[in-house]
Amino acid sequence: MADARTTERELSSVYCIFEALELNQLPVTGGNVSSTIRNIWGKTPIPDTDLFAFQHQGQSFKSFLQSNNFPLRGWKYGLFEKDMNPLKSQPGITIQTTTILDDIFQLFDAKHRALFMSKKDTWNPADAYISKVDDSAVLKSLRELKEKTADLPPNIFVALLNDWLRQLFNDKKLIGISLKTSTPPNIPKAKAFNTIRDMDFEPPKFGEAVLMRTGNGYLHQWMAVEKKKGALGFRGNSIRFEAEVSIDGGDPIRFSWESKSPEINSPHTTEFKNIVAGKKANTVQLAKARGGGIPKSLKYAPLITEYGRGGGWNHHVPKSSITNEREITTVSEYWGNYLHNLRKSPMVTLNDVEIKDSSGQVMIDARNNNKAKDIEYMKQLLWIESSSNTDVKKVYGMNKESKFSQNFRGKLRGLILINTIVYANSQGKLGELLLRAYYSAAKVRWTVDDLQGPFVKIE
Repeated sequence: MADARTTERELSSVYCIFEALELNQLPVTGGNVSSTIRNIWGKTPIPDTDLFAFQHQGQSFKSFLQSNNFPLRGWKYGLFEKDMNPLKSQPGITIQTTTILDDIFQLFDAKHRALFMSKKDTWNPADAYISKVDDSAVLKSLRELKEKTADLPPNIFVALLNDWLRQLFNDKKLIGISLKTSTPPNIPKAKAFNTIRDMDFEPPKFGEAVLMRTGNGYLHQWMAVEKKKGALGFRGNSIRFEAEVSIDGGDPIRFSWESKSPEINSPHTTEFKNIVAGKKANTVQLAKARGGGIPKSLKYAPLITEYGRGGGWNHHVPKSSITNEREITTVSEYWGNYLHNLRKSPMVTLNDVEIKDSSGQVMIDARNNNKAKDIEYMKQLLWIESSSNTDVKKVYGMNKESKFSQNFRGKLRGLILINTIVYANSQGKLGELLLRAYYSAAKVRWTVDDLQGPFVKIE
């Protein structure tokens, strides 16, 4: 949840949980909300997806507690890095509050936070939490633990603290809650993650993976360069595909992978969304909630290195514009052959390999996957990148887009990603790669050494 109404949304969700547990009340239905939630939002209209969520979140979380023998009453309530007073100060609301998870996060120094890029959600995606602990006693014990591990690598303290939190969860005393946007008509469900203590941890067990065919085939990224908003640029700059991975002892996970927003010197932003039931019978849709993003340097780069053919996420991607003819020939031949070979895979759809001028005339046509044409296409991209707008306009009738350099590099890195997936499939490791990436984005532990804390997700 990351928009202008995040605070109102999260306060309302906490109230729904409080209402279900402490007041033992059912939510208001019929597209309406309680006066408490209405007061939180003021005159701002409440989106339909939130109205739907507020009808179900509290009861779904209550069902989770009941099925796992947690107490239903006597909890203290908190929101991470947000003030509870807009809820607590309302007439007739008697709610006990806490800042314990915020206080625990503050125990991490810069060296600890560097392990998860100083982002709280990379450590623990909980937005809210409920607690029965003695805050002072817990913080005193954790400060002592921090002192004892001060001379050890920083991951030791984080790992021990996380295991302490898992023990508090299993003792039914502290629960972090990740609040996800609902996707009607799918009723939100609550599920726990990262709650198995280190001594009992086992890696996830999974089976086969399949890529789902979409309108653009299985693996696809736009390759065409053409007029876009008045300038010469790539038609699109994302790689998106859908996959399903079977899980031992559970339902298969079906999701959408999207790598987008390439940067000049870093990997794509890679995000996941679950594929859920659609509004009509026998249809599906993407969940409205992001399943999370893969931390670029911590997780994405090592995944490409481990499951690819070698060299990593940035292998042979030019660091700067190339003007030397010999180097242009070498680089264009490398990437032209790379593209040509990748297009032979039945898993890959890269059919729009062409460059058009401002009138729509095709200047470079490599749509039929001819090796010489693929090389010519890459050579022309290198020329466009290194040339001035004046020279580019003489040939194509328009300037190049301002982000041409970073989008060009993103296109090459996209080919590396696609090649990694094709290679992992050939090695029988597609399911492992996809599920590991999905877990990384969702902040779910893959190995005992991963440093994510425990939480319950309501989605």
